[in-house]
Amino acid sequence: MTTATRAAVLVILDGMRRDLITPELTPNICALMVRGTQFAAYRSVFPSATRVVSSCTATGCQPRHHGLRGNSMALLENGQIVPHDAGHPDFLQHRRRVTGHALDRPTMAERLAGRGGSAVFSNVSPGAAYAHDPDGFGFVYHRAGSFGPGRTPLAVGIEDVTPDAEGDARMTKQFLGEAITRDGRNAALAVLWLGEPDASQHCHPLGSPGANAAIAAADTRLGEVMAVVAQRRAGGDNVLLLAGSDHGHQTVTEVIDVNAALAEAGFKSSGETAGDGLLAISNGTGCLVYLSPTRTDGQVICDFLRSQPWCGQLFEGATLAGIGHEASGGLLCALTMRCDMTSNAFGVPGSGASAKPLGAKPDRLGFGQHGGLGPWEQMPFLVAEGAGFMPGAVDTRDASPIDLAPTILRHLGVAADGCDGGCLS
Repeated sequence: MTTATRAAVLVILDGMRRDLITPELTPNICALMVRGTQFAAYRSVFPSATRVVSSCTATGCQPRHHGLRGNSMALLENGQIVPHDAGHPDFLQHRRRVTGHALDRPTMAERLAGRGGSAVFSNVSPGAAYAHDPDGFGFVYHRAGSFGPGRTPLAVGIEDVTPDAEGDARMTKQFLGEAITRDGRNAALAVLWLGEPDASQHCHPLGSPGANAAIAAADTRLGEVMAVVAQRRAGGDNVLLLAGSDHGHQTVTEVIDVNAALAEAGFKSSGETAGDGLLAISNGTGCLVYLSPTRTDGQVICDFLRSQPWCGQLFEGATLAGIGHEASGGLLCALTMRCDMTSNAFGVPGSGASAKPLGAKPDRLGFGQHGGLGPWEQMPFLVAEGAGFMPGAVDTRDASPIDLAPTILRHLGVAADGCDGGCLS
């Protein structure tokens, strides 16, 4: 791959909430805000979950257009609702077999094939990592398996990278050596998606020493990337640096079994199964509800869900478009769980209910969670430094992950036709 004189570097600190950025805890983010433009109204998508945001980032499109609707979701297979964990390494390949496409819109990796290429280093779930390039146009590095063009397996020795701060440090070292240093691969687009502070915020209270240590560690990784980008620029390269997060967090104070509630109300016989054509699939503080096309009681079900005290907002029919979805593929409605301004024991505001996940996944009372539309989980950050962005500026336009691909592609001189988002520069 030829050396790129114009490049884009994207660093994501998974789960970093914008209001938790401070000079003491995140000095590198704060330094970048002085050198670049921060987006004060930057928000996530729905569900505000990593696999969905990864797909939106990769394609510049809303979930209704790229097709990956949730961290967990369902597919209509032979007329039946079949639940899936979109984080599974093989999910997107399975979706291709069912629907004809891994994702329904082209990724940046596809658009950049033959134009400098892409390299994605991800320390989150394999499904989120592979969403950046499910069709094998560039390079994807992940502990579950790394691939080059044509999805050719790569032996890179990161199979034991752990999804924590230590693993992020190892992944960043590999990223710096392979993707953005002047003697490395020098991809036109280099993406580093850190697992922290999200991983720690799911198992430590927000604002606690454990959660704050993860924030500080992720900020250190960003500082390492900033230093190498500065070297690239000193060597004459025109590098756009984007740093941000995919969603925020809020504290879980209640866990609701939505399927059990539907069963108790008589809409289904068993909470866990979709055998009767109705299934609610948790996405943390958001929930996707699927209904078989053969059933005719969809409106009654929506009315029931909307009336529950744990339901924050419910979207059905035409209103689904307002959150980037549509009533197709068996999706009946989407709902957010209730939330409020209550602070936790460490003084971090934002609390609410979470939907109980299918299977044996643990409930997360007292810890961070996301997925819905609450103000705290819809509070990621974004800073852009480079050509087209003013140092120290604060941009108050509405912006979200679907705007990243048009912005990056514009910088690289590649068309962004078909994207739902717009260029931020």
